[in-house]
Amino acid sequence: MQVPVYKMTLDPSNPKLGMKFMSMVGSPAIMVNCVKFSEDKRVKLSLSENRIFGPALIPELLIERNNNGQQFYLSIDSETIEQFHLKACNDNAYKNLDVDHSNQLIQGVTIDTMFITGPNITSKVPGFEDMPEGTLFLGAKVNNSEIISKIQSGEINGWSIDAMFSFEPSEVLSDKQVEGLIKEVLNSL
Repeated sequence: MQVPVYKMTLDPSNPKLGMKFMSMVGSPAIMVNCVKFSEDKRVKLSLSENRIFGPALIPELLIERNNNGQQFYLSIDSETIEQFHLKACNDNAYKNLDVDHSNQLIQGVTIDTMFITGPNITSKVPGFEDMPEGTLFLGAKVNNSEIISKIQSGEINGWSIDAMFSFEPSEVLSDKQVEGLIKEVLNSL
């Protein structure tokens, strides 16, 4: 079986493309959970209360998708991540927060930290040293008791974008390559 890979692209001048919502989710498609900052000693880092921080987009990561039984992968490069981030900032799209892609705005959560790793900012983030340069990170202050409870219970673990992109065919993966990618992901967890 051959599995296609599509590269996500973005024309910043196209108003139909870009972020619609930033969603707080239980299982991020990028397969990397956020760090939850609290006084709980089980948490990876402990800096301040009621914060969530983690990657939102990772360059060149293959994200598995299935549309009506058709399996494929999506990937995004660091240049497109930067275009996406700048367009989201210009459109004030980071204010559009929801939970589990509900398209219902939530109150009491403010994204106050956002940056793309690289030589001009930082190339490595504590707790996420294995993330490549070009990764988009987001951090938020949470002042919503329902969301805090969902973070503490593990119902919310990371970020997921609800966005429109253009797609270009990139490559086709064989069964062996897909198996290798699955093993690589499982070994990194």
